Amino acid sequence: MRSMLYFMAILTTGMGTSALAHEHHHEGHRHHGAHVHGMATLDLVADANNIMIHLRSPLVNLLGFEHQPVTTQQETAYHDLHQQLLALETLLTAQGTDCQAEDIEIADPFTGDEEALHADIEVSYFLHCNNADGLTALAVNLFTHYERLETIEVQMILPSGQHHIQLTAQQTTIRIN
Repeated sequence: MRSMLYFMAILTTGMGTSALAHEHHHEGHRHHGAHVHGMATLDLVADANNIMIHLRSPLVNLLGFEHQPVTTQQETAYHDLHQQLLALETLLTAQGTDCQAEDIEIADPFTGDEEALHADIEVSYFLHCNNADGLTALAVNLFTHYERLETIEVQMILPSGQHHIQLTAQQTTIRIN
């Protein structure tokens, strides 16, 4: 339910990404927007003391494969990935204040009738920060954990307005204030 509120916030601002704007089929897999290996998207909405973040990435960037796990080793790796993504520290570290995850939702990329050959993983994070005015930046930690990840396209709605930046292993910080 909370992720639906997130999507509504993005759509009503007119900032919807291509991942939210349209849907198409590609080689037996239904997904939204472009599926580019090495690239992920991160949408961020900050309102008062709350931050909502939606991460979307081809599964191969984080896992090394993008089909439904078939071996015990793949099932273990997929389970481990879920556990990593449920830890806020895997995604980011808040600078200037303390932020806690109130909820983390991971969408199962393997639900539905179609066989997913090029699956994307989507994770929604709902954070509460003790002192939003003290929040200066978010250090994105994904590049440390996932070497196949090359860039993250970040779109943000902050109290200061709408912003877009690109993160890489050399530039991992989102400036907030």
